[in-house]
Amino acid sequence: MTVETATGSVRLIGELFGTADPAAMIADVAAGCASPNTLNGHFLLVAHHRPTDEWHIWTNRHATLHAYLATNGSRVAVGTFMPAAAAAVGRDELDWEGLTSFFGFGFFAADRTHLKGVRILRPATHYRFDSRGQVLGEEYYWRWQHVSDYSRSYDATVDAFAARFGTVMSDLTADGRIAVPISGGLDSRSTVATMTPDSPAAGRLWAYSYGYGDGSAETRIAGRVATARGLSFDAFTIQPYLFSRLPTVMAAVEGFEDVTQCRQAAIVDEIDRRADYVIAAHLGDLYLDNMGLDDTATEADVFAATLKKVRKTGGDWLLANLCAPQLNGTEPEAVLRDAVTGELARLETIAEPDFRVKAFKVDQWCARWTTVALRVYQSAAFPRLPFYDTRLADFFLTVPTAYVAGRRLQLDYLRRYAPDLARVPWQATGHDLFHNGRDGMTALGRRAVRKGWRQLTGRKTIERNWEVQFMDAAGRAGLEHHLLRPGLTLHEYVAPQAIGALLETFERDPYAAKRSYTVAMLLTFSAWLEWWAGGAPRP
Repeated sequence: MTVETATGSVRLIGELFGTADPAAMIADVAAGCASPNTLNGHFLLVAHHRPTDEWHIWTNRHATLHAYLATNGSRVAVGTFMPAAAAAVGRDELDWEGLTSFFGFGFFAADRTHLKGVRILRPATHYRFDSRGQVLGEEYYWRWQHVSDYSRSYDATVDAFAARFGTVMSDLTADGRIAVPISGGLDSRSTVATMTPDSPAAGRLWAYSYGYGDGSAETRIAGRVATARGLSFDAFTIQPYLFSRLPTVMAAVEGFEDVTQCRQAAIVDEIDRRADYVIAAHLGDLYLDNMGLDDTATEADVFAATLKKVRKTGGDWLLANLCAPQLNGTEPEAVLRDAVTGELARLETIAEPDFRVKAFKVDQWCARWTTVALRVYQSAAFPRLPFYDTRLADFFLTVPTAYVAGRRLQLDYLRRYAPDLARVPWQATGHDLFHNGRDGMTALGRRAVRKGWRQLTGRKTIERNWEVQFMDAAGRAGLEHHLLRPGLTLHEYVAPQAIGALLETFERDPYAAKRSYTVAMLLTFSAWLEWWAGGAPRP
């Protein structure tokens, strides 16, 4: 949508929600008559002010639509496709501090990317440019605050959440054909709780789930959730697809995410055929849980908890073999610590230790990792994101942490407002939600039992996408092709002998030492290097 104003023009890329007149809203923001914080949706806003010949860009509060700022001397480019922005200013040198965070955390910290001089735009930020494209300023138009409202009782808070969530979901399902992915967890189930056979959207809803075999607990539970609400439902079994679709996946995520995490790519053609929009329940698990800190936590405690939340054990090999030789004596761990310290400092407006860790994860992990997966959806159906909706986000900024600890509020919401769904087992515990959620076997305990069963019987219960993509003969051949074939750009940074040794140890015991993450991220980096060298074709 592009709107002409008295002083210029303003373009909306994406969607706004909660307003009957989006054109008027974006015009008011461009004119300075309204705060960009009044905008709610999955969007970027770009405006040109003719009297000054200045350009303005506003990201949304959670930066769900990625955009990039590339600079090289006096040359500046901004775009939603990183290779195009980088090429416009002649940037192609790898940023090894950025890559260190990518391998160590699984996402690029702060505003780093693969390349020096190319930054990803931050959440809730207003960027100003002069007529030559030079950056005049960048500033947050919204900052995190968490003020617990204890004047509202716990029971009233559950009811308030139900009402607000219902309003948001009604808006997001008001038009078009809607795909509803369902897992064995709570967040997607919460979205389904707002859907009934007699709702206006009922005939436009299509639910689906995917698993890794006929006995998949996830698809079995998802099917029960869908049946309880009379939703049209399909269960898919994910087959090996990654290596045949790797160029498509790479073009969608632009190398910003472990490619094995994009399992929606397995059924993207089906989503494209059957839906205009997809309800993605991302972020619910963060807002509706706690981070494990109390109010007595020190700055050191906050730092340690944050680092623990994001540090990837399986990144050690990557840091030692790829990053350390490129950092000119700087220790990779120092780069990771500095990244966490710097980004926590930007959240100094949050007094409560637990919520500060949560805000870090939303600003960093969610904005830089979780939302990358939305780009795969976006190639087929535009994502609609209830837990990113500012009406819900503003609500959570008032909810005491004790109310959401251990998923308490979400569990009681489902018990109270969707008892039919609460009677369906939660995959994390194996129990229904009337058994206090987590009083059964913990997820960690269940994984330990399954691992022991695998070792005793020699049988494998497939639970992760990488197991399907890597563990047969074709998968091993695909890894060798992308990691070991002669002439790979990857070998400029790490010797084939070291890669071969890694693959040998991975094949002997793929479940040890998080080697699956190591291999998947090495594959992602190698595929990105080849995609980049080949001209980085658009999706």
